[in-house]
Amino acid sequence: MIQSRLVELIARKKAGEISPPESVELNALLKDDEEAQLMLHKADLIWNALLEPGGTEVDYVDERWDKLSRRLQENSTKEIKMQPVSSRRLLRYSIAASVAAAVLTGAVILFNAGRSGMKPKQNIVSTKNGSRTKIELPDGSAVWLNTGSKLIYSDAFGEDLREVHLSGEAFFDVAKDAAHPFIIHANEIDIKVLGTAFNVRAYPDDKRTEATLIRGLIEVSFKDRPADRLYLKPNEKISVMNGEIRSQVRDDLPGAAIASSPGKSADEPVISFSRVTYQSPRDSTILETAWIKNRFVFRNKSFEELIKDMERWYNVCIECKNPELLLQHFTGSFYHESVAEALDILKLSYPFHYTIDKNQNSVVIQ
Repeated sequence: MIQSRLVELIARKKAGEISPPESVELNALLKDDEEAQLMLHKADLIWNALLEPGGTEVDYVDERWDKLSRRLQENSTKEIKMQPVSSRRLLRYSIAASVAAAVLTGAVILFNAGRSGMKPKQNIVSTKNGSRTKIELPDGSAVWLNTGSKLIYSDAFGEDLREVHLSGEAFFDVAKDAAHPFIIHANEIDIKVLGTAFNVRAYPDDKRTEATLIRGLIEVSFKDRPADRLYLKPNEKISVMNGEIRSQVRDDLPGAAIASSPGKSADEPVISFSRVTYQSPRDSTILETAWIKNRFVFRNKSFEELIKDMERWYNVCIECKNPELLLQHFTGSFYHESVAEALDILKLSYPFHYTIDKNQNSVVIQ
């Protein structure tokens, strides 16, 4: 209805028949409406293209009127009297209005056709190292983003699929909608859900991509291997080695450890399953989702991997010049500790020295 009224008002303006109240109405329709303004711009381009060089719409209509008059004279044996100037002007405006409406309607069709071919706008939500955030997607699903993470979804989210791309770590609490599956693309894996809560860790520079299910059911598939699908139940976790899944020949997928990568030890499976890890028998905190509660929890993690997490968590650059230290494994939990306090706690398990450069926001470990 609004678009039809817009066509009418612009046509009346082109014909010179628009009244002051209608001008106010037209300006109101055009104000802050980029689509309407673009439609008007396209209509002007098409309208101007119809005119002869140096001519005006009045010249165009006068020519149409003259042709019409000659045709009437040729087809009639009776004398035809020319209409008064006022009638001629009225017809001229009428023809101009008709042409303007037709041109504008064509512009609407072209504009809508152009929009249908446009790619949906991409929405990007990201967090820097040292910061975390929570967002709500258009379908009501809640997403917590951990440090140094990025979530991408388009304006077409929810039309057919609810589809997102994740780089980093996020906890999803997905709203139920059986008609529109929710799909997460994360490094080596794609995760399909209908309504559930789970954690995905997919940092590009990590060795592995992980998905941990807290509630519901999720389906996990693999890049370039769409026929292979696995299903996780609550409190189960899948871990996939980055950069290896594409090169593996399909194996029997169910099991605790699957398809070890060539040249790697048997304790480094490309795909593995495990149960969620609790911080301790007396603590119900789940290691994989502790970050949501602002707790930095880790278990039996090599120092090489640990300092990557610490860089993200504390927003600091850490350089370790002690190769033996990189191979050591640590278990612990930090909450409000600073990076210096965390390092002091870690070196109680394996002695090392460190210096902090506050100006460079960096740490050097010897």
